[in-house]
Amino acid sequence: MTRSPNARRLALAAGFVSAFCFTARAAEPVRLITPEEAGLPAATAASGQERNMTRGPGIDALAPPAIGVNGAFRFAVKFKPRNGVAIDPASVRVTYDRQPAVDLTARVKPFITADGIEAPAVVAPPGRHVILVEATDKEGRIGRGRMTLTIEAAK
Repeated sequence: MTRSPNARRLALAAGFVSAFCFTARAAEPVRLITPEEAGLPAATAASGQERNMTRGPGIDALAPPAIGVNGAFRFAVKFKPRNGVAIDPASVRVTYDRQPAVDLTARVKPFITADGIEAPAVVAPPGRHVILVEATDKEGRIGRGRMTLTIEAAK
């Protein structure tokens, strides 16, 4: 069975449209923190970051900027391996520093690699949010980092 050139073009166009629609849905922002979680009490000073006793991997916050964001934003963290020892992506934990702590790992899991976390679009409610990131290298050394997200209310 042969198709006319117009039928082939129509089928090709339909394929592009369906691929575009799938991509648009996949690009929806990830809800990093819910309003209910933001309403939990702030963590006490005693539950703060522990000091690394070993030279585990370094963790640097790349995005969002410290000055504050509004709407969807990029959430990016870079892991800095020490002595050439790779990070185990399965070991990465992302926690919202509240009482009780909220595990955010599952929400960003698709964006975690051995190099870091690169979530192109996440959202969170307005306020100041402390996020703790922990990664373990292939030799079992733990690295910890803390980043503060300041989300401004919509204007």
